[in-house]
Amino acid sequence: MGLFGKKRKGYSENRLLGDPLLPIPTHLKDIFYATGNKNCESYVCGKIICSCKCGCFKVRIYAEEVNGSPYIREYKDGYAMVVKASCEGCEKEHLILDISKHGWDGFICREGVTVPDEELSLRSCPKCGCENHSIEICIHSDGKADFIDEIADCSLSDDFDEDDWVDAFGCMGIGLKCLGCGRNYSYLIDYEAS
Repeated sequence: MGLFGKKRKGYSENRLLGDPLLPIPTHLKDIFYATGNKNCESYVCGKIICSCKCGCFKVRIYAEEVNGSPYIREYKDGYAMVVKASCEGCEKEHLILDISKHGWDGFICREGVTVPDEELSLRSCPKCGCENHSIEICIHSDGKADFIDEIADCSLSDDFDEDDWVDAFGCMGIGLKCLGCGRNYSYLIDYEAS
């Protein structure tokens, strides 16, 4: 069973976790359901589904708004972008993206700064004002072999394990769909992390 008691179409029941060569970051592995048939070591798309099987979220973001799109924003002595999603079914909060922790720049280079929760703003649909959204994510990676080569070249082999490659992704696109009016925000956030 899936969203709202309906059978999930296109979702792997095991989230494709049996395939170690999909770039699903560690922090998303329990809530990311890969979709489609073009997923591979360098690219994966999927939906965020809470462990309670709900796909309805209130999304809070810390970002600079430019023409309705969020971008990296200055915070104190650095830069930040954070996306969190609170499940409407069980109220569990999920960290979707924090550039100080995720992707090559955050995970490997430790760039970006952490932002307190009170700085995040609730995202509502500009068309109907609804605060409930579904979330789709696409992740691009250079792959495991490239990650191993890069950390060796940068003398970081002692700091990271080869299985950390999934957390050092190069790009993450986050799309929202309003569950009130159906408006789709394909790639609301398109974050290049390297």
